[in-house]
Amino acid sequence: MIETPLPRIAHWADVQQLIDMNALTPAEHQLIEAVKQGKWAEVGSAVPKSKTVSVTMRAPLLQYLIKGGCNEFDAAGTGVQVEGAWIVGKVDLNFASAVGSIALVNCHIEERPRMLQITAPSLLFKGSALAKGLNAQGADVVGDVVVEGATVEGELCLSGANIGGQLICTKAQLLHGTGNALNVQGAKIDGDVFLRGSNVEGGVLLSGAEVGGQLSFKDARLRNAHGYALDMQRTVVKEGFYWQQVENVMGRVDLTSAHLADLADDAESWDKCDELCLVGLTYDVLHGSADVDQRLAWLEKGALWDDEFHPQPYEQLAKVLRESGHRTEATSILFDKELARRKAIRGRWWMDRKPFRWFLQLCWDYMLQFTIGFGHRPQRSFYVLVVLVSVAWLFAHFAWKEGDFAPNVAVLLISDDWRALAQGPDAVSNPAMVWGDADHAGKDYETFHSVAYAVDVVVPLVSLGQDAAWAPSTNRGPWGWHLWWLRWVLTVLGWIVTAIGAAAVTGVIRKD
Repeated sequence: MIETPLPRIAHWADVQQLIDMNALTPAEHQLIEAVKQGKWAEVGSAVPKSKTVSVTMRAPLLQYLIKGGCNEFDAAGTGVQVEGAWIVGKVDLNFASAVGSIALVNCHIEERPRMLQITAPSLLFKGSALAKGLNAQGADVVGDVVVEGATVEGELCLSGANIGGQLICTKAQLLHGTGNALNVQGAKIDGDVFLRGSNVEGGVLLSGAEVGGQLSFKDARLRNAHGYALDMQRTVVKEGFYWQQVENVMGRVDLTSAHLADLADDAESWDKCDELCLVGLTYDVLHGSADVDQRLAWLEKGALWDDEFHPQPYEQLAKVLRESGHRTEATSILFDKELARRKAIRGRWWMDRKPFRWFLQLCWDYMLQFTIGFGHRPQRSFYVLVVLVSVAWLFAHFAWKEGDFAPNVAVLLISDDWRALAQGPDAVSNPAMVWGDADHAGKDYETFHSVAYAVDVVVPLVSLGQDAAWAPSTNRGPWGWHLWWLRWVLTVLGWIVTAIGAAAVTGVIRKD
């Protein structure tokens, strides 16, 4: 009996004829009585292990009852609710309208149900085994689609569907090898989408989908060795996206141009993604860690796609961090964005075999990095100036101590008083120091101070009169000789650092 397919059923007379011929299984008789009474057809409490007469239901009878029967047998409003049956044949409900909920719970479904553009109050396959998947492309479901705890071998296709409730795939086994295990492309789901604890072998396609509630992958396992583990290009999630405690990921995870209201994640789950794209991803609130090192590892992986660097993921994270009060972390993210961006630019020059441009870019990048942190750390210019002033002070101190300074006024150098100290029979080893003593002619001359002299040499915006009054001599000793040449370098560097620092502070050099 169970190997004999049922003919097409269009009227109650067709069903009555099968009853009269004793051609229906006990499970089918139970189904008819359950629909009459608006109850569940409880054939068993678990998925049957084998196909027997007592649990077998055939597709034509299910189709007839799901569509509401006919005038002679009106099943309107009750729906078909079955548990523990073995369903044989192709359940063909393409373009059909189900009068009540379709609930095939803990059932074994041999063939792939065809529900293209079906209209139904709800679809329930909780705990069932769908041996060849499900095609409900373009379905219009008022309530929930439930595949919780089900095993689906083949594609579970809901692309383009409109689901007024939730899509629940919690703890489901979605198995389609290297194909698409779950296809929800372009679907509109008003409620939540749950894949918590699910095991997916194949791709999860959510590109272009709109989720009105939350989307959760907590404790999920996503594996697709030859394609997308998760494709969320242009997906919109109006509440929270939960990427936490993910157990395993194999394959590409693509969130290109997706928008998430809330992003709740953890670093360990992202670390499991070998291929990740975050380009164009936007989110309003971040509920995960704000730790810079963890976030940089996430960005470094997700901002590089097709061997091209994209700065947008860094900008997006910095924006959210800044708005949530993490200004220091946001600045660090933008600084590292510039490091990565400029490294990518230099890489292109090198690949294009333009070493001179590569070298110029390298010099400019390092100058901006160490002086102002690419505009994000302008205080660095002050620190660099302090270092330059310290170098100038060190050389000026020893040059003065060793007697390698002289007045920077030509008329004094040829005066008798100076010549007596520097060249005469009573010449001293350090005439500049003696020149300012109280009992010498230079007692009213500008007093030398090594720190003030260093500031005069390095900082172009300040004039303390020291470099106008004193100059190192190239002929008196090594300290003077080195300082004479070094002051040109320090002056040029001082101008450069001061100009870059001022540009960063005033916004002439843009931080982006």
